[in-house]
Amino acid sequence: MRTRLQQHFLLSTLLTVACSPAVALAQTGWMACPVPATDKTSGVQRPGNLSPQAVYIEADTALFRSQGISTMSGNVYISQENNKLAADRASYEQPAGIVTASGGVSFSSNDMQVRSRELRYNLPQNTGEMLEAEYDLSQANGQGFSKRVIQESPDLTRLEDSTYTTCPVDKPDWSLNASTIYLDHHNQRGSARNATLKIRNVPIGYLPYFSFPLTDARKSGLLWPTMSTSERFGLQLSVPYYWNLAPNYDLTLTPSLLTNRGLQLGTEFRYLTEKHRGEASYVLLPNDSESDRDNRYYFNVKNDTHFGSKSSLQLKAEGVSDDQYFVDLGNSLEATSVVNLERRLEYRTSGQYWSFSTLLQDYQVLDGGIAPHARSPQLLVRYDPPQTYNGLNLDAETEYTNFTGSTTETNGTRLDFTTRASKRFSNEAAYVKPSLTLRHTQYQLDDADNTQIDRTVPSASVDAGLFFERNIKQGRYIQTLEPRLFYTYTPYRDQSNIPVFDSSARSLNYNQLFAENRFTGKDRIEDANHLTASVSTRVQSPEDGRELFRASIGQVYHFDERKVTLPDEAPLQGDRSELILEAAGEINPRTRLSTTAYWDSKENSVNAGEVRVNYKDDKKRILNVGYAQRKDNFESANLSLYVPVNEHWKAVGAWERDLQNDRNLETVIGAEYESCCWKTRVASRNYLLPDNNTRENAVFVEFELKGLGNFGSGTRDLLQNRVYGYE
Repeated sequence: MRTRLQQHFLLSTLLTVACSPAVALAQTGWMACPVPATDKTSGVQRPGNLSPQAVYIEADTALFRSQGISTMSGNVYISQENNKLAADRASYEQPAGIVTASGGVSFSSNDMQVRSRELRYNLPQNTGEMLEAEYDLSQANGQGFSKRVIQESPDLTRLEDSTYTTCPVDKPDWSLNASTIYLDHHNQRGSARNATLKIRNVPIGYLPYFSFPLTDARKSGLLWPTMSTSERFGLQLSVPYYWNLAPNYDLTLTPSLLTNRGLQLGTEFRYLTEKHRGEASYVLLPNDSESDRDNRYYFNVKNDTHFGSKSSLQLKAEGVSDDQYFVDLGNSLEATSVVNLERRLEYRTSGQYWSFSTLLQDYQVLDGGIAPHARSPQLLVRYDPPQTYNGLNLDAETEYTNFTGSTTETNGTRLDFTTRASKRFSNEAAYVKPSLTLRHTQYQLDDADNTQIDRTVPSASVDAGLFFERNIKQGRYIQTLEPRLFYTYTPYRDQSNIPVFDSSARSLNYNQLFAENRFTGKDRIEDANHLTASVSTRVQSPEDGRELFRASIGQVYHFDERKVTLPDEAPLQGDRSELILEAAGEINPRTRLSTTAYWDSKENSVNAGEVRVNYKDDKKRILNVGYAQRKDNFESANLSLYVPVNEHWKAVGAWERDLQNDRNLETVIGAEYESCCWKTRVASRNYLLPDNNTRENAVFVEFELKGLGNFGSGTRDLLQNRVYGYE
């Protein structure tokens, strides 16, 4: 007959084991490893009327004594709070409070399960040991074996001759073996001595001392080394060291060996407080053996400070030692294509209907071009109250900017004031929105024929549209038809004597059809007398509002010649713009198509166009195909894919080709292997540098061990940037 004994003893947790950085594995999308066999303690239910601190004992036979040793045998079960213990035989000694168990000992808690041959534990002192213990960690999905587990104190556990892995314990692809592992539960940190990392039982690395957090909390120590190779800097081996200086700031030092260039040191400091957050990084190459330049460096500083809920200060400063730094030492096509680096300091604040900002801005130019003017400073005030005067919208903006720093162009100050009034008349089927804008600008210039220039330009526009909709496919979908007209009139003002501080021509696109001014900035105001006509249609699902298809077509009709230009540019000709067509939609739930075309109605030809097809299914197969061209300028095609070959292997690739010059711009070929406890990615990349002659070859290799992190190069980042939809 089963015997149940209840005593109000505080049965402390027998053992807590954690290993290697406890990674939030749900965020990494790993395959599921086989679940260990169900623990023996899961089949017994603790009575619900017991207090959590009560010790509940159940066994086939038992002899209980108030003093001395109580013995239990046959399916022994002991529970207290969230801890459960099962064994073939057990004894409890009073008043010492010592539990001894043997024969199929099984212990489980919220975080772990342990199976061992023998257990001896002192309940009052929270000390004891387990022999030949197999453990499973629910938090990190890890498991292992330890010949001897010693609970030295409530907060310190020692494991002797232990292994740890996140693979199936009977067939581990990788494991961490250590002579001794210490687990400091109070500080949530662990350390291993004489640690060996094994892949398929083959040792690949040894550390006499290895320190790690027991949770995902940060901890000082060496990070996994990274490796990459390039024709410009050879093999690069980096070994980062991370300092967790405080919970809210840290420092990472990264010494790197570049076999073709020398030793490099990188630093990164990050901080986060109630009002401030930011980071500062600095990379130094003292002696570059491939260049006559020494002390080559790169720095990047970012800071964001908030003064209450409506005021903030942002700092961004980036710079390099010389204009060839990214060409020689950049590790991506984007980096080698950088032409200038910005430094800016901006303060913003706002009230109920107004906002104010001040800006200091400068640039470091890397391509030998003309440096943009520095702003020192720019002051900007905006006023945007709610609707007044029977729905009339009024807003105003004032900007003062001091443009300095140019040695080839005119410097000076600019004061600009803009006010705008508009009102929208609308119902469910139509709207009309007339607007009036007045802009007044004053210039005070240095070293110019006219040191003081004034310009006042009014502008008027009317935006009108209709909405039609109908049910299609027996009401499964809704189709809309949305014609729109947009008229703008701005009189001509001669602006040829005004310098260009920050204006440029906007690229024509569908949204630009409805803009009053084709120039950015404030130095050029377009003379306009034109009408935009467009129509859009959409197909939507009424159940969830999902847009299944969208198509738009529009064109601008000019009634007067356009005279305002940028310096050294001829006035635009023609009484109409290109006809712009856009379409995007789902071919099926797995495939989406998007396209844009610029049609020259006079020449009956496509001046520019782009087509993209994106495919992704439930099996995570990805295929992206794209084509783009601009008449007499460029023509290119791109292809990227991600194809699972079987359960473990995936092939990945990306290709971009310059069709006009018959050459490859970039080619990436790679493979990915994934099991339930480790991944590896390998990629080869060949791409054209900005000089349009030199090609760069690089090889990327990355390993990721579930529960230990990843080491190698940034292969995953490369593939995510090159293959749309890759995760």
